[in-house]
This record gives sequence, structure tokens and C-alpha cells, in this order.
Amino acid sequence: MNKKKIIALLLGCALLVGISPVFSLSDDGVTRVLACSDYQNPDGNEAGEKVVSSVVAAMQADGVESVDALVACGDYDYELTMTPSATAAGINSLKEGTKAIVPEEAQKVFSQGNHDSLVGTAGMAMSGNNDPASGKYGVFVINEDDYMWMGASREIVKGTSENLKAYLNEKLEENFTAPIFVMSHLPLHYTLRSRNIGDGRYGEYILNVLNEAGEKGLNIIFLFGHNHSNSWDDYLGGGSICLEKGDEINVCKPGNSLAWDTHTLNFTYINAGYTGYYRDNGNGADVSLTMTLFEITDTEVTVYRYDESGRHNVGSAGVEDTYHGAVNWVPHTGVKDSPTVIPLTGVNENTPMRSMMDALTKFVTRIYEFLKSLFARIC
Repeated sequence: MNKKKIIALLLGCALLVGISPVFSLSDDGVTRVLACSDYQNPDGNEAGEKVVSSVVAAMQADGVESVDALVACGDYDYELTMTPSATAAGINSLKEGTKAIVPEEAQKVFSQGNHDSLVGTAGMAMSGNNDPASGKYGVFVINEDDYMWMGASREIVKGTSENLKAYLNEKLEENFTAPIFVMSHLPLHYTLRSRNIGDGRYGEYILNVLNEAGEKGLNIIFLFGHNHSNSWDDYLGGGSICLEKGDEINVCKPGNSLAWDTHTLNFTYINAGYTGYYRDNGNGADVSLTMTLFEITDTEVTVYRYDESGRHNVGSAGVEDTYHGAVNWVPHTGVKDSPTVIPLTGVNENTPMRSMMDALTKFVTRIYEFLKSLFARIC
């Protein structure tokens, strides 16, 4: 009996006993996730589809036949109207451009960007847990409503960090060793857009949760988009950014768009790949339009980035942002080749991360016990 007949027999048996089978679309033991962001070609969806289909064709020429998931990090409306119809048109166009390798049954997660309609409309993902049934990877969505550009609310971003913490605590309890994609349209890192407009003003709340979970052994990959105009990201690599565990990142001090702290990453930090445009203002950084492919096994994640010609650097060299004037940080000049391999680690400590409320309760309890003891001595 050949392989196809065996699979058909197993599926038939599963249906007879009322079991819904869960398996990877890939038959080689590898799970593949395709990522991109900012599907906003200024010339419209037809032009955007042409770019994406060209990138997909380059993947096919490199041997990629099919993927298990498409995850997109926001901004699908090239008209910038924030209406459901325009957002849906962009999403449908992106689906059309990738259909050669993204089957109908593949998981598709479209998170909200700052130019998209409200969450719950136009096929966008709900915030939080978007894990696939296969369990081969995790997906947590941070929509623009949860981590806003410009006038971000401290309380909303704190709430997002607490929701993320609860999700990651569940993964710690499960000893989850597969990669976890945390999708956000907005990045965490500081740029001059942070200073001038206020982007990422409370990103440190989210970063601290990710870093603590990564220190405990979870394999987190933070995917972002957003900064594809005016050279904001040039100091980290322009259109192709990839920072690994141990690399440093500048993040806004909470509430202060003029100051930042430097943190060491305990997770992978990568832009999903800009598909609409990356505006060059003369700094000389990478301006390529790309998509990112993750190949997942039980022991590692292999990361490829593709442009319309083929494989592209996963992470390109950063350059000084002279367009906005000199800044007092050194560009990240490390280059990550395509592919880049991320080893998967096991959980080394599965005790849950405490919530802010837990910490406050513990502090109040200590004060109460101290005052109670002091009162007893006086009396």
C-alpha cells in the first residue's frame, strides 16, 4: 500500500470515529511559517500583489513548495482610509499574491496596523492567543489597539503586557519548547520617530515580559513592521533587521519619548519583511522589499529572507541616520545571512512570572505584617 493510500485510510478512520485530525501541511517533518508586514504599495493593491508574487516565485525557485501559515504584521490599506472595505481589499490582495505557496487550509493571521480598520473587521486577528491546532508553534497578537503609535496610553500597554505575561506563563507551565511568534505592528526599539511622534513610548513594559520569559527558556520571536518610511530604522538595518539573544536594544523609558534605556535581548527580534515600500532618504541602508520564511523542527528554527531576486540578508548592516541628524548611539552593523539558524532551548525554570497586582499585593502584605509586628511590640 503506497503512502497516499495509507494517509487516506487513516483520515477515513479518523472521520468514522469522530476525530478531527491535526497535522502539518508539510510532509517532511518541517513546519513552515511565512511572514510579512505593511502591504501598502503606494501604486495600489495590483502593484503590491505583483511584488509579493515575485517574492513568492523566488521562494519557489529556491525549493519552497508550500507553507503551513501566513502571518502578517499590519497595515494592508494603501488608501490610508482605515475603513473595513479598504483593509479587506488589501488582505485579499495579499492572499492572492501568496496563494502559490499558501494553501487555503493554511493558518492565516492578520494583525492590525495603525492604518487598518477596527479589530474584528476585515478578517483581522483578535488580540492575544492565536495558536494553531497543531501546537508546532505559538502565536500571540498585539494589535495596534493594544500598543498604539503616537499618543499611547500607559494603562493600555500595561494591560497588554499583563495579557502577554499570562499567555507566556501558560507556555512555561506546559514546558513549551516550540517557537512563539509575538506579532506587533509597532516595534519595541527606540527611533527618532519615538522622539518626534511618540511611537513605542511604553514598549519597555512589553520588552520586560519578553525578556523574563526568554530568560526562563521560552523561544520567543518578536515580529514587527511599521517603520518603512523616513529611514527611522536605518541604524538597525533598514528594511532587514534581525537581532538575536545577547544583542542590545534601545527602548523608550516609559512615558519619556526623549530618553531610552539599553537592554540585552533574551529573544529573537526581527522585522517581518516590508512588502509595500521602504523609503530611502539617503542614508544608504537596506531598502529591499522582502518576506521572511521560518522553517521549524523540534530542535531549531531556520530563518530565510527573500526579495524578488532570491535569498536576502536576514539582517542587514545598520547605518547612521544622517537624514534626521546625528544621534548618540552606534549603528548595529552585524549582518545575519540567509539562512540564519536559531537553536531551540528547553524551559529551565517554569515558575510563573508574577503580575503587577501580585507584586503590589505582596508589597502591601509585607507592610501590613511589619506594622502589625511593630504595633504588637509597642503594646
